[in-house]
Amino acid sequence: MIPNLKEYGKMEIERFNQLIISHCYFTSDSQYQNLVVIERGEDNEIELLDFDMVKVNELATAIVMDIEQTYASLETGTYIASDESYYQKRLQEVSRSGIVSQIPIATLLNLPALSFLSPSIPVRYKHLSSVGSSIVKSIENYGVNHVMVELSIEVKMNLTMVYPFFIQYHTHAIKIPVLLEIFQGQVPLVYSH
Repeated sequence: MIPNLKEYGKMEIERFNQLIISHCYFTSDSQYQNLVVIERGEDNEIELLDFDMVKVNELATAIVMDIEQTYASLETGTYIASDESYYQKRLQEVSRSGIVSQIPIATLLNLPALSFLSPSIPVRYKHLSSVGSSIVKSIENYGVNHVMVELSIEVKMNLTMVYPFFIQYHTHAIKIPVLLEIFQGQVPLVYSH
């Protein structure tokens, strides 16, 4: 029963993390402007293709801070829903109870027909205060005389799930796509090695 409980708990925390990250901090469309720096030569070919890492790092920091603050307010029980959406109601409920999921014992015993009648095991969340990010970038040729530029921020979280019989640690990484653009011109040879 314990292995099933661990697997179910892992699935629930991944679902919970995805909910948090799907609603994390993005200020406005203007924060994505000028993330890519392109310098062209006299023949209009791309000579330099780079990212404004100051802006990218500011964006990554804002996302991590928002996630950290959300988790901190959930853990202290002070999260207050800002609207009536499912997301806000769900976070406020977790903030008050600390329970991410209730797992029916019948489900763990592979008795799905009895899952609505059997008692449940609460799965509680405990944050390890470890949210970090890394920047993933890709530059490649795309079709004839075009360059595809992709920029993502990978957020990595460490969380603890508290079960009645044990504690389990989870590391969960989610990639947030920030930019995917196609520019006219070819990738300079320096990027193809």
